[in-house]
This record gives sequence, C-alpha cells and structure tokens, in this order.
Amino acid sequence: MDPISRMIVGAVEKMAPHVVSVTAVDPKESRLAVGTGLALDGRHVLAHAPLCNPEDRLSVAFRDGQRFEAEIVTADPLYFLALLRLRGEVALSPPPLAAADELRAGLLVAALGDPFHPECSVTLGVISAPDRTIYRPERFPVDGLILTDAAMHAANVGGPLISLEGQIVGVCGLPGVGGLNLAVQAAVVMRLVQQMLDYGRATHPWLGFSGQPEIVSPAMANLLQLPANRGVAVSDVAKGGPGEKAGVRAFDVVVRVDGQAADSLGTIRRTLALHRPGEWARMVVLRGSDLLDLDIPVEEMPRLAETPWQQG
Repeated sequence: MDPISRMIVGAVEKMAPHVVSVTAVDPKESRLAVGTGLALDGRHVLAHAPLCNPEDRLSVAFRDGQRFEAEIVTADPLYFLALLRLRGEVALSPPPLAAADELRAGLLVAALGDPFHPECSVTLGVISAPDRTIYRPERFPVDGLILTDAAMHAANVGGPLISLEGQIVGVCGLPGVGGLNLAVQAAVVMRLVQQMLDYGRATHPWLGFSGQPEIVSPAMANLLQLPANRGVAVSDVAKGGPGEKAGVRAFDVVVRVDGQAADSLGTIRRTLALHRPGEWARMVVLRGSDLLDLDIPVEEMPRLAETPWQQG
C-alpha cells in the first residue's frame, strides 16, 4: 500500500467508531429516513437536523453492532445540527479534534459517512477555503464554514470531515455549487454543542453594522500597538442595533474584540457568540488616529426562526 493510502486508511479506521447510522421513523406517516451521525461521546450524537422530527422514533447504530434508541435534546436553527441523547451508553471517548490554526487551503481531508451500515464511506478532497461566511436566503450570516471539494451528499451529511491524522476538522454540511461543498468548522461545532447542553440553545449574535476587512498601515499598527494590521472598516450602522448602542460609527475600524484580533465580520460574531445574550463584550475601534474602547451588547439575530425542538 502506498504511503498516502496508508494514511487515509489509518485515519478512517481511527475515526470509524464515531461514525454512526441514524434512523428516524415517523409512525404516523410511515416515513423512514436514514443518515449519518457523529458520536461525540458515550451518550451524545450529532446529526443533520432535517433528518429527524420531534415525534420520530430514533435509533443509532454503531459500527460494532450496538444499537440504541435516542431522543432529541435540541437542534440549532442556523447550522441545522441536531443533538441526540442515547437511551443507553457506549464505551467511547470524545473524538480527537484538529487545532483551528491547522486549517489551511490545500489540506487533504476525507468526508466520512455511514449510508450502508456497518460500512463507512469515504470521499477525498482538499480544503479550498478554511473560513467562509455564507448568507442564507433570509440574510442570516452563517460563519465558520469550510469550503472543500471532498464530495458531500445525503449519505454523509452530518458525518465528520477529517484530516489524514484522523482528527476532526469539521462536520459535513451541504453540497455547494461547482463541485464545492460546505462543512462546519470543528471549533464552531463544539461551541454549539456545549451551549446546547448548558443552555438548551446556542448563541447567534448580530452586530447591527456592516463593513469590509481593511489593512491598517504598519506605521499606525506599530504606533498604536495593535494586535494585527487588519480590522473591519464600518460602512453602515443599523438604527437601534447593538453597534449603535455601543457607539460605533461609519468609517470606524474595529481592530479588537475581547482581546482578539478582528479581521472580519465573521470573527467578530464568533467572539461575541462566546457570550450569552444580555452580556457585553469590549470592542476596540480606530477612529481617525484615536483608539476607543466600546462596549457592545450581545443580542440574538432578530427573526431567527425557532425550530420545532425548541418550541417543545
């Protein structure tokens, strides 16, 4: 076996115990749906939310033949991820995660699925872009997405996207256009899962201002001791939004949020998402030649529809 194939086979075998088959049966409409899930530990499984409904009878099958009934804990309406809890427990440690700074364009990745249990399907590709934001038709921004040409389809959506070291870099999302597909970054997934477990739902903040990435001159960055020579140049501030409440103005350049460099609107939103609604975050903006500290309130995206799971 050639070295690359050996690495792929080894990575798949390392991750395979975490790749499960999820079956949803609707007893009223005699509907049967089967898809892939990702076992996060011995009790919890992540799945593609449209696969299952609150009234469905759910079961999860592992590669070693174990099968358990499951129930929906909650689901995230922005990323379409459902968190399931097994009615039982398996001896399974959390899967290894790739470090966020290891995501690079050109990194070889494999998308795993479980369409024909207990066989594990594999598609191979590279990361085309490690950090993208797309806007849903309702104009909701979805941050922290990986663009890849590793084939995704109904059978492996919800499964892991892994590196050749057998570490999770993301969770397979939806087929895109032009042969490129979307996965949710592992760091984003873990944040969603932890908040869903702790609070019943994840935080999806809005900014109330728009803007574009901008490079700050090296001389100005050194003079003001900025964490990076990049920021977000504000172009428009929504009336009554969090940005206006914080005092953000058009032509400000946001350079830091909670001590983290702010190089895009997506990175600002992801930093705010670590807070709960009603809390505040500290932003540093460059206004002319002055650095200002502004406190921005964390508020949920308006009109983000609740899922049937969150409505009970």
